[in-house]
Amino acid sequence: MSCVEHFGYYDGMEVFPEHRHTSCELLYLHEGETSIICGEKEFEIKSGMLYIIPSCVAHRTMIKSRDVYRRTLIFLNPWTYSRSYYSEPIYNLLMGFSVNEPIAVLDDFGCVDLLDKIRRELSADNLLSEDIIVSAVTEILAGIIRKANYIKNRSQSPGKLVYDVQRYIQENCGSQIMISDIADRFYISKYYLTHIFKEQTGMSPRKFLTCTRLSKVYNLLHEPDLKISDISDICGFTSPSDMTRKFREQYGITPMQFRRELNIKARKR
Repeated sequence: MSCVEHFGYYDGMEVFPEHRHTSCELLYLHEGETSIICGEKEFEIKSGMLYIIPSCVAHRTMIKSRDVYRRTLIFLNPWTYSRSYYSEPIYNLLMGFSVNEPIAVLDDFGCVDLLDKIRRELSADNLLSEDIIVSAVTEILAGIIRKANYIKNRSQSPGKLVYDVQRYIQENCGSQIMISDIADRFYISKYYLTHIFKEQTGMSPRKFLTCTRLSKVYNLLHEPDLKISDISDICGFTSPSDMTRKFREQYGITPMQFRRELNIKARKR
């Protein structure tokens, strides 16, 4: 499984209400103008800029230019990536432990070429393709850190327990796991787990589990051969209606409506 869960080029004007992903969102704006709203802050993005939204940061997009909005979008799984390459500054960036908000920089470090390399290797799926993808992603993340220049003396590494719990949820979200099951696995009470997890991440383990499942749903909806009911089972929801309700709460649209919009865009290409 690649650390890049989704890679796409888009030119439509789709806008979601405030939402969050467990995956990190990386977007390069080829043409247009937009803003990322995070709480009370607004981050302006113009052509030639790249932004990253750390895992689980709530945000929404406001398109400034309605004429054109061309962008490349990546969803990066920080746990899968960190198993291939671990750097504390990069991990803190992905998880929002240093700055828990979007970061936008002007690309002057060859990001477009690196994105194209990632696209080619994802399509080829050859020997060592994932190694090349991880290398290209690392160059992009290093470029962001150097341009933003924000890491100095502000790193706050997560506790190992919380890291292990996050990783366990990522790897097992397709099963019918309960928070009490997770607590038992790590030999702690579910109350202590909830307390320490929320203290370090800003959200409860139950909310993190739901966000993880919904991020997986979002990505699988791009697979036209998968039925909605199949996606519900794969992602660990109790029923398709449960998945639909939570997806609509997160994205302001049902899975069926989202897939219908994807099909319309595909036919226009």
